[in-house]
Amino acid sequence: MTVKPRTIDNLGIETSSRYARDQAQLDTKLIEESRLIPLKTEVSVVKPYLPTEFEQYLLPSKPTIWASFEPPPTYFGGAGALFSYQLIPSLGGYEKQDADAEKLEALEDTIHKQMKEGKRDQRESQDEEKERKKLLGFLKVVGKLERTLSLINARRNQYQRG
Repeated sequence: MTVKPRTIDNLGIETSSRYARDQAQLDTKLIEESRLIPLKTEVSVVKPYLPTEFEQYLLPSKPTIWASFEPPPTYFGGAGALFSYQLIPSLGGYEKQDADAEKLEALEDTIHKQMKEGKRDQRESQDEEKERKKLLGFLKVVGKLERTLSLINARRNQYQRG
C-alpha cells in the first residue's frame, strides 16, 4: 500500500478558494511593514572579523600563490564567487552576442562582394572566410553553453530556496 504524493497541481479547487479567502482576511499592514525590518536590523561591525573555513574555500579573499612567478596585474580582480551567471562575461549578454553573430553573418556578403570586384586576393578572402566561420561557430557554441549555464543556475537556485 503506497501513498501517492500530492503536489500543488492536484490539490483541487477548494484549496485555491480557501487560499483566496485567507488572503482576503489577512492584515496587509504586517506584510507592508515587513519590508522595513531588514533596514532596522543592520548592525555596523566594529570588531575584527574572522572568516570561517567554508568562506575561505568559496570566496578566497587572499588566495595562496602557488607559483614562483608573479601573477598578471588583473588576476586577483576577477576572483569572486565560486558560481558565475555567465560563461564569458567579456563577451557581453545575449543581445551583444546575437549582434556580434549578425555582424559576422553580414561580413560574409562583404567578403564575397570585395572578392568579385577584385579588391581582395583570393587567398586572403578564403582566410577571412575561414576565420569568420570559426568565430561564428564559436559564438553559437558559447550561446548554447550560456543557455545550459542559465538552466543549471536556475535549478541550483530552485533547490537552494527550497
